[in-house]
Amino acid sequence: MRCEPTPFCFGFLGAPYLGEAPVGKRGRLVGAAKLIGSFSRPLFERTANRVTLTPDGNDFLPTVQVSLGSIESKAQSMFGRQRVEQVTLLASQLMSMSWLPQVLAAFEIENPSIRVNLLMEGAQRNADPDLMIRFGEEPHLVRHPMWLMGLSHVVVCRHEDLETLQTMEDLLTFRLFDVASHAMGWTALLNHNFGPVSGRSTKLEVVDTTPLALIMVSQGLGLAIGHLPVCGPLAASLGLRICPLVAKTPGPGNYYLEQPVGRPQRPAVLRLERALQEAAQAAMRAA
Repeated sequence: MRCEPTPFCFGFLGAPYLGEAPVGKRGRLVGAAKLIGSFSRPLFERTANRVTLTPDGNDFLPTVQVSLGSIESKAQSMFGRQRVEQVTLLASQLMSMSWLPQVLAAFEIENPSIRVNLLMEGAQRNADPDLMIRFGEEPHLVRHPMWLMGLSHVVVCRHEDLETLQTMEDLLTFRLFDVASHAMGWTALLNHNFGPVSGRSTKLEVVDTTPLALIMVSQGLGLAIGHLPVCGPLAASLGLRICPLVAKTPGPGNYYLEQPVGRPQRPAVLRLERALQEAAQAAMRAA
């Protein structure tokens, strides 16, 4: 804010002499007059057509400008910032690294007064989540009242490997990364699509997590099983493709939402819950 060297500028600081903030030209002039009248030396020289500052007025003006700048800054800090409510969401590593980032970014754009703190399972941060995304492979979870999404299993590879993957024999020449904790591994997936493969030579290697398996595929080290729609964004960011040799296979695994027991939920948490369910439905239709 720049204050011009006129009575209007001093009039803002004359508000205490009015008992309220001066509003409009008349209020500013009255405030200025009362303030200036309390000084022993004049600050303005008035003629019929203009008002100019005296040397004392010129000397006093920078102080007024600094004061008005402080008033504006304080008013902005008190009234100009929208209150932001924090919501903490706990999710698995794959969900946190792949599907959630874009979904949460879109949610915060639609809800600028809510900030979502994403907490990955296994992280060392101390936090009390308001909402959790859980994963389980039990069949009954598809009927969970807060069910979020199911999974379809696909084979992911690099773009340059697509042409070499024409038969199952081609596939078996690659290292196949299996995630230890998943029920649907390579043996079950190949049996479902090609019949029993027992006795066939395979290069199975067990890794701890799906993100690790996808990263190893992106480095040309082998093939991995991806789970749609949750791993789609991460696979795309790594430049991976879905191998059409193996059909998309519905399988065990469901994500569902869970709330802390005995805690009444805030409207912001319920809004996030609805947004996650809507995004999950859209992602499953697209997958």
